[in-house]
Amino acid sequence: MERLAIIGKHAAEVAHELNNPLDGILRYINLTIRSIEQENVGKSKDYLAHCRQGLMRMIQIVSELLEFSRSNYSVQEDHIKIEQIIEDAVKAMDTKLESSNVRIFRNYQPDLPLIRSGNLFAVFCNLIKNAIDAMPAGGQLNISTRVMKDNTAAIEFCDTGAGFAPEDAEAIFEPFYTTKDKGTGLGLAICRDIIKKYNGRITAENASQGGSIFTVYLPPEKKS
Repeated sequence: MERLAIIGKHAAEVAHELNNPLDGILRYINLTIRSIEQENVGKSKDYLAHCRQGLMRMIQIVSELLEFSRSNYSVQEDHIKIEQIIEDAVKAMDTKLESSNVRIFRNYQPDLPLIRSGNLFAVFCNLIKNAIDAMPAGGQLNISTRVMKDNTAAIEFCDTGAGFAPEDAEAIFEPFYTTKDKGTGLGLAICRDIIKKYNGRITAENASQGGSIFTVYLPPEKKS
């Protein structure tokens, strides 16, 4: 239900984003029909190529939503260790990590407070996937945890990629804003919504030694 609620929140944004390529596809189909009638095969190929580009964009958006909604990870309300959720996410991304030549280094602070697992698995998977994408030639992903003075748990994902433009630090969490050539801009927006349900937040910054750092802050749960 939580997954569906988050996806439902983005329904209007998704509809708007899909409408743009749909309009373009319809226009190019009409131009293709006209060029075929005029026996202009060269133009027809160009128009069809534009149609294909629009359809691929739509497939990316729908696929990312389906991947999130169909996750077979057991959503639990039991309180478990944060590092267990992280390790489940790392295991799920093992194949992609290995094929991309990305190494994982861990630095977990002991005795972190337990937390409801909820959809944090989906958040951590997405952050690992983004880190891998940021290191196409391979690299290193450092995952660390710590407890702050107010008992907020901080989970940090630091990669050795190229980083991002400083002005993108806030914008990358907006739906459909992406710095990737083939990104949809949905992943981080969904992650932010999930984290908000924990009354937490997520930040992005460039590391001083290069690469980017995404940090998830999860405050202690209020006792009922």
